[in-house]
Amino acid sequence: MVDAGDSRGDHGARAPARPVRQDAAAVVRRRHRGRPASAAGRPGRPGDAGAHGGVREDDRVLRRSPPARLALVAVLLLAACAAPLRPLGPLAVPEAHLTLLQVNDVYTLDPVDEGRRGGFARLATLVQRIRAGNPATLFLLAGDTISPSVASTLLRGEQMIAGLNAVGLDLATFGNHEFDFGPAVLGERMRESAFPWTSANVLDHRSGRPFGGASPAVALTLAGVRVGLFGLTTADTARSSSPGPDVDIREPLAAGRATSAELRRRGAQLVVALTHQHMSADRELAATADVDVVLGGHEHEPLVAEEGSALITKAGSDARYLVEVDLWFGTDGRLRERSWTFHEVSARLPDDPRVAALVRSYAERLGRELDVVVGHTTVPLEARRTPLRTRESNLADFVADAMRTRLRTDVALLNGGGIRSDRIMPAGPLTRRDVAALLPFGNVVVTLELTGRELREALEQGMSRLEREGGGFLQVSGLALTFDPSRPAGQRVVALEIAGAALDPQRRYTAAVVDYVANGGDGVTAFRTARVTTDAASGPLLADVLLQAVASRGTISPQVDGRLRAVAR
Repeated sequence: MVDAGDSRGDHGARAPARPVRQDAAAVVRRRHRGRPASAAGRPGRPGDAGAHGGVREDDRVLRRSPPARLALVAVLLLAACAAPLRPLGPLAVPEAHLTLLQVNDVYTLDPVDEGRRGGFARLATLVQRIRAGNPATLFLLAGDTISPSVASTLLRGEQMIAGLNAVGLDLATFGNHEFDFGPAVLGERMRESAFPWTSANVLDHRSGRPFGGASPAVALTLAGVRVGLFGLTTADTARSSSPGPDVDIREPLAAGRATSAELRRRGAQLVVALTHQHMSADRELAATADVDVVLGGHEHEPLVAEEGSALITKAGSDARYLVEVDLWFGTDGRLRERSWTFHEVSARLPDDPRVAALVRSYAERLGRELDVVVGHTTVPLEARRTPLRTRESNLADFVADAMRTRLRTDVALLNGGGIRSDRIMPAGPLTRRDVAALLPFGNVVVTLELTGRELREALEQGMSRLEREGGGFLQVSGLALTFDPSRPAGQRVVALEIAGAALDPQRRYTAAVVDYVANGGDGVTAFRTARVTTDAASGPLLADVLLQAVASRGTISPQVDGRLRAVAR
């Protein structure tokens, strides 16, 4: 495990609460390739916040020296972003030092962890400091920023793009949550971006080109070094978000292999994969594709690993940390050395005034909209993760009932993982902010016509990951389900009734379901064969359904009524 704080750095606290984990069997070290260790050291700086100060591996502390500062040439980035990589001749400088900065899974402009970490105003200051030390720096986003969050529920991610523009992002790839509000909204956010997007595997089904005008790869010359970058997004996006039928998400590994090979063929001396997928997929990519660095997202904890000759990093979530990867190239144009650092974006960093003003403007705008009281609850509402994914919840009952009432169906089903907040909401006023925090994903309620057999299969699928608290556990309305958690997956439904009568496998029922689940999200694939009677283009937002239900009643007092009952083991 690697502590992300340094011993006496000027960018972060000594002991951050969240450690940087070394992925299984990775070697924690700075790699020296021909450069003597005595050359390391930044003049006048005893160490940076991050792994340079002290790297902990299995309770052994290994000391690492910060890298030397080298002569640089100017960055050529935006003008080259859409251009194909062309042979540029030998390295233009005797020695080159490049810096890559990375964040991923960033959902808020504000600090997190009770203000101790994160925040775009602090992040901007840190990025500017690093750029001042090395103009040959790229700042990159490894996916997930438009959703989910309270603010994004109302603003559809507009505030996140504005923040990234202000901080000076150079390049982004898609995360699965970029599609939470559908492809049309993502297209709007891309047009607002002052930075380009790249994806080698997320395509417009109609044209066969990368979605939204993204580039399959980006080629540029940085400090005289020919650099190729490309983006990849997990194929699970098709079921974990809402890309729709016109977005084609290709298998990322094959796309990564082909794109990296093409970049090398065209003369890239450094190939960087900007990915949003699980670490296991990043490891496979690093092991089988011709890449030097994988800057990954999707996991929400800081991770670092080595696979073959490639380095893999993940920065955690919400800009708690900024990853810095430094690379040195020799006179022959070959990569000689690299190092990595996790900078804690801590409260010790001063706010950038311009970015702080932007953050305040969005906070004021959101505050006016979110703090409106829409109703009251006389009882606490159960919104904790474990109950929502394993048993009946009074809050989930109310939401599912609101869906069934609004759409006038026989039953309603809602994945427990679709309700967030992870707390017991106290009795008292309910605001728009509360509703947005509970339902941040922008899901739409659709209606289906399906057989009793399909409905039973969906409920079984929802309970298939009960032991792991899978998000597909279905909260329900209009039916009574008895289940046995001790039985094998696929055999857990003991009894199932609708309107007081036993389920008829052949009868056709109507169901209100969120579009995410209707499309196979969280592994509930049984709805895919059902007939859609109200599609996502016509159905209401789930958050709007809940807002209307609370507002129309004024005061609510939902109680658990036994509609989901686990038999004793």
